[in-house]
Amino acid sequence: MAKVVCDSCGTTFKYEVVKDMKNCPVCGELLWDEEGESEGNTSVRADIQESDEGLMYFDGIETTYKECPEYNCVCVYCGECKEFNDLELDNFEKLVDKEYVILKKDVVLKCEGCGKEHKPRKILYKKKDHDTPSLPRCPVCNSAMLKKITTGSKFLAAAVIGAFALPYNSKTYECQNCGYKF
Repeated sequence: MAKVVCDSCGTTFKYEVVKDMKNCPVCGELLWDEEGESEGNTSVRADIQESDEGLMYFDGIETTYKECPEYNCVCVYCGECKEFNDLELDNFEKLVDKEYVILKKDVVLKCEGCGKEHKPRKILYKKKDHDTPSLPRCPVCNSAMLKKITTGSKFLAAAVIGAFALPYNSKTYECQNCGYKF
């Protein structure tokens, strides 16, 4: 299956998807010459597997740290060695959660694990299978700073206030940021 690669942004498309388009949907540069037959700002490659390219993917965009914005980042991992790299939000031109992110022109992304360089400016979203279970998050403020409500405190609440403790006893976590119990 043939693929089209935009030379200006490095994004790879299936030929069937972009054969009727004039401009690259990512950067807006011309994909084809005026005649439409010869290639303009693109190169066509056949039979390339995405796993063979050794590209990097992003797993998520972390923007929940309001008090410490330096902790906000994009979690990028290498498609080859599966090593995680966290990049600051300042390195990106455009962020579209669960679709793609685009690096700024002067940013070079290199894997810390295998040293492979990611050539295209666009990084696609691909959920990585994590070994560790995901942390629960507060449904109100999306914070991971939670405190588990212990069984002992539930028994104590039931002993002190009786049946009025039922709404409290049905909750499992308490958010340390906003105080919401869920």
